[in-house]
Amino acid sequence: MRGAAAALWLLTATLAAGVAQAQDAPQLGRYMPFYPGLYFHGGYAQDDRDATFDQSGHRQPSAAPQAGGKTAFPERSVTGTFAWHFPMFESYGLPFFSDRLHTARVTYRYVDTRTDGRLAEFVADGSDDARTEADDLKNEGHGIGDVTFEFGSFLAGSRGWRQGERHGFAVLLLGSINVPSGIYERDAPVSAGSNTWYFQGRLGAHWRAWDGGFIEAGIAHRDYTNNEEPAFGGLMPHKQGDDTLFDISVAQRLVRDLYLTAFLTQRQGQHNEYRNPQYAPNAPAPPDANTDVYPAPGVYRDGGTELQANGLSLQYFVTQRWLAGLHYVHPQNGRSGQFVLPFREKSPAGCIPGSLGCNEAAAGDVLVDGMGPARAYSSDRLLLSVTYNFGQGDAFTCAGCKR
Repeated sequence: MRGAAAALWLLTATLAAGVAQAQDAPQLGRYMPFYPGLYFHGGYAQDDRDATFDQSGHRQPSAAPQAGGKTAFPERSVTGTFAWHFPMFESYGLPFFSDRLHTARVTYRYVDTRTDGRLAEFVADGSDDARTEADDLKNEGHGIGDVTFEFGSFLAGSRGWRQGERHGFAVLLLGSINVPSGIYERDAPVSAGSNTWYFQGRLGAHWRAWDGGFIEAGIAHRDYTNNEEPAFGGLMPHKQGDDTLFDISVAQRLVRDLYLTAFLTQRQGQHNEYRNPQYAPNAPAPPDANTDVYPAPGVYRDGGTELQANGLSLQYFVTQRWLAGLHYVHPQNGRSGQFVLPFREKSPAGCIPGSLGCNEAAAGDVLVDGMGPARAYSSDRLLLSVTYNFGQGDAFTCAGCKR
C-alpha cells in the first residue's frame, strides 16, 4: 500500500493556467515508471497576470506596459489530465516495445480570461483617433482550451516490472502534440485557445537518491506552426519562436502522508515574428484632422522571450486513492517580446497609400508589446490539484504471462 501511495503521489501534476505556454510548474512523476493503470489529475489555477518582464528583463506593473497605465489579463483555469501506464506487445518479442513500459496522456482545459485596465479602454474606444481600422475589437475569448496529447516510452528503469523489480533510476522519452481546438478570438488580446499546433520532444530522468525522496530533471524542445490569423491586429505573433524548456525538482516526504516538493522551471524562446500589424494602443497622434497615421507594412521580430520560475508544492493523501495539493509558483526573471513599429502618415485622411493625390510621410516609431505567447508574466500563481487512482491492471493482456 505504501508503494501504491508513493506512485500516486509522484503522478500528481502541478497544473498551471492557460494554453500550455511552457510556464507550467513541472509535472512530477512523468519520468518514473509505474505499474499499469489509469490516473486522473485535476487542477484549478488562478493568475492575476497584472505584471510582466519587459524585453530588458525588468519587472513592469502592467501586462502591457507600452499601452500606458495599468493593464491586466486575469485568468482562471480548470485542467483535467487522464494518464495511462501500460506495456505493449509483450508476447510478440518486438525490439524496444515488448520489454518496457509506456505512457499516454490527454489533457483538457477550460479557461476564463478577460482584459482589464488601459487596454480594455482601448478595446472599448472605437473612435478614429484611438486607432485605425480597428472597430470590432473584443475584450476576451474565454471557453474551452486546447487539447494536448502525449505518448512516451521508458528508455531505462521499467524492465522487470511484472516481477516487482524496482529501479532507482529511470529515463523517459516523451512526445507531445497540442491541438488548437480551443476558443480563439482573433479580435481580442487574450483567448482560451492558441490557434497554433505545437510539437514537442522531451527527455526526462528520475533518480531515487535517498529513502523518502527523489530528484527529477528534464529538457524539451517545442516547435510551433504558423498562426495564420494572429489576434489583436497582428500584435500576436504570426510565428512563435521555438522554445527550449528545462525543469528540475526535489521531493521529500515530511511525515506519514505529507510531502514537500521544491522545483525550478525555465523556458527560453527564440524571436517571435509579426507580419503587417494593423494598429497599436500607443500609436502616434495624427498632426491634424485631415491626416491619418498607420503602421508601416512589413515583417517585424522581437528579441525572444524567457521565463524562469521556482516554487513549492505541498501534497497530502486524503485517502489512499485521493491526493490533494497546494502549489505556489514565483517567476524569478524573464523577458517579454517587444518590437519597434514604424508609423506613417497619409493625407488627406482615408486616402489609399500609393494612389494619386495621397501624400505620405514618416510619423515616428513606437515600442509595441507583443501579445499572447510573447508575454512573460511576473505575477505569482496559486494552484490547487487533486489526483485519483482508478486502480491497477494491464491495459493489454499478456498471453502466457504468469500472474
